[in-house]
Amino acid sequence: MVEVDSKNNQIFLIREDVKEQPKSFSFDCVFAPDALQSLIYEQSAFSLVENVLDGYNGTIFAYGQTGCGKTHTMMGGDT
Repeated sequence: MVEVDSKNNQIFLIREDVKEQPKSFSFDCVFAPDALQSLIYEQSAFSLVENVLDGYNGTIFAYGQTGCGKTHTMMGGDT
């Protein structure tokens, strides 16, 4: 099971079949699975895009396993 703690920017991996402490991972920013794409854009890309429009270089790098949702995260779904 995976738990997301957006307030503390942590993700916990919990194995329910084994009595051990959850493994925790800390990040600069963590979004819950139900986070709106507009929130993710505002917090992670908006300032970068604004700087690009002002003439600076910028890169957004999406990394992960094939099929894990990178394109959906970057482009969104059909609306």
